[in-house]
This record gives sequence, C-alpha cells and structure tokens, in this order.
Amino acid sequence: MIINIMGLASSKIKKVAKQAASFSLEFLNQPCVELSIKFVSPKEIQRLNKDFRNIDKVTDVLSFPATDTQVGEIVKQEGTYLGDMAICLKQAKKQAKEYNWKLCQEVQKLVIHSVLHLLGYDHIEDKDYQTMNEQEQKIAEKLKGE
Repeated sequence: MIINIMGLASSKIKKVAKQAASFSLEFLNQPCVELSIKFVSPKEIQRLNKDFRNIDKVTDVLSFPATDTQVGEIVKQEGTYLGDMAICLKQAKKQAKEYNWKLCQEVQKLVIHSVLHLLGYDHIEDKDYQTMNEQEQKIAEKLKGE
C-alpha cells in the first residue's frame, strides 16, 4: 500500500493522516492500493468544491475516486490507484474546536471518511449513510485502541 501526502501540514498531522489511511485500508482488507492526500487552503478547497460539485463554499474534505470500486469489493490488482483526497486543515481546525476535540482526531475522522468514499461508500440515501457511518465508527474505535 502506498499513501502519498502533500501540502502544507505539520509532520505530526501528515503522520496522523497516513496512519489513519493505512489503518482504514488494512481494516477494509485493501492492502494493494495507492492513494494521495493533499492538504489545501480554504480557497483551493472552495474552488475544487465549486468545480466538481457545483457548491461554492469551503468544505472539510473532498474525495476523488479513480476507480469504480463498489462497497465491499476487495481490490486485488497490486498498485491500483484508488484516488485522491483534499483536506482543508483550516476547516478541520475550526471543526475540531466546535466538537471540542484535538485536531488529530478531526484529521483521522476526515481521512477515514474519505477512504470510504474512495472505496465506493456514500451517504446520499439514509440506508447508505447508516452503512457508511457504522463503518466509520468501527474504524475509528479500532484505531483509537491501537
């Protein structure tokens, strides 16, 4: 598994993001894949959100799948590129403050969420939201215990 980290973030935050992505992929039995995580400014994530989702506002994380992986499908081809995620660290800091937890926890949450999106999960329908949310919680709980 290969996880590329780019953008402006401390080495600690980059390490947290890489660990969360690695753990999520291992938990989901996806050892053969590659993905990228880029930390971006509010301006950049707003532009991406507008360009790709037609929503002209800052958001916390965006996922850009490179495959048509379905929920529960195991990627077997070594080196399959799952896709990219963009995380706005400034928005993550704001949310961490609102939730009264550490930035590292918020970054973990965002990475787990995005990994699931890269693997075909979504939260458009209530049923899908429930499935994705349960999976996020399982991964986060297990990661916390590590």
